[in-house]
Amino acid sequence: MNFEGKIALVTGASRGIGRAIAELLAERGARVIGTATSEKGAEAISAYLGDQGKGLMLNVVDPASIESVLATIRAEFGEVDILVE
Repeated sequence: MNFEGKIALVTGASRGIGRAIAELLAERGARVIGTATSEKGAEAISAYLGDQGKGLMLNVVDPASIESVLATIRAEFGEVDILVE
């Protein structure tokens, strides 16, 4: 499946299944925003995604954190087409 031009948000993308999904989406053309619960994790995501995306720190139980991440995504990438939680 081709995801060219799509914007994907993948939570838990610093390791495990989340990372594998983020990498696959990026390989297939999506711009990927991966989230992690720590700055270190977000930096690791940015490093492996390179030009195909970005890592951001997100606390999924904090509404302010969610709003901040969504505002950043909209400003830098536009609307999210794919959500993997």
